Amino acid sequence: MAAMGPLGGDPYALRCVSDLPPPFRPVFGFRYFNSLQSECFPVCFLSDVNMVVSAPTGSGKTVLFELCILRLLSRFLTSESRFSLVKGTLKTIYIAPMKALVQEKMRDWKTKLGSLGINCLEMTGDSEFYNMVIHDSDLILTTPEKFDYMSRNGIRDGGLGFFSDIALVLIDEVHLLNDPRGASLEAAFSWPGRTSKFAAL
Repeated sequence: MAAMGPLGGDPYALRCVSDLPPPFRPVFGFRYFNSLQSECFPVCFLSDVNMVVSAPTGSGKTVLFELCILRLLSRFLTSESRFSLVKGTLKTIYIAPMKALVQEKMRDWKTKLGSLGINCLEMTGDSEFYNMVIHDSDLILTTPEKFDYMSRNGIRDGGLGFFSDIALVLIDEVHLLNDPRGASLEAAFSWPGRTSKFAAL
C-alpha cells in the first residue's frame, strides 16, 4: 500500500481535471477534484500501486475508481495524447456486493466511458455470460458470487482465457469482508490472476 501525503506540501491543494490528458477530461463534469480525490490523485492516476481507501459515504470515492480506470486506459494514449483503444486487451473488473449497485455503475460508466469506446458488460445473478462477449469487453461489472461462480465453472469449459487480460480489479464496499457474504468476496479477489493494480473502497 502507498502512503498518501499532501500534494506539494499543501494539504489544501486541489487537482484540476485539466491535469488529465485531453481525451479523459470529458469523463468528469466538474473542473476541480475535491480534497479526498486530489490527495488520492497521484496514487490513482499516476501510479500502479495497490490501494485501500476508507472514507464516508458521499465523499467522492467513485471518482477514485474512475481515475484508476483512466490510469489503465492511459496505456492506449499515443505520444500526441490521442486515445487509440485496443478493445478487450486490458480488462477492468468491478465487484460490488449488490446487483442494484452493479447496475447503477453500469449505467453511469456506459455514459461516461462510452465516448472512449469502452465496452461494459454486466454479469449478475440474472445475466449469463459467453466467452466471446467477455473477451470483447473492457469493463466487467459483477457481484462477488457471480465472479466466484464464473471463475470456478470457467475452469471446466475452458472459459478462463480472459483472466490473463485482467489488469485492474476494483472492489466496492470491501468492508463486507466481515459480513456473512464475505467468503464470496474473499474468493473473488484471491484468484491467482495477474493484475497491475488493485483498488478497494
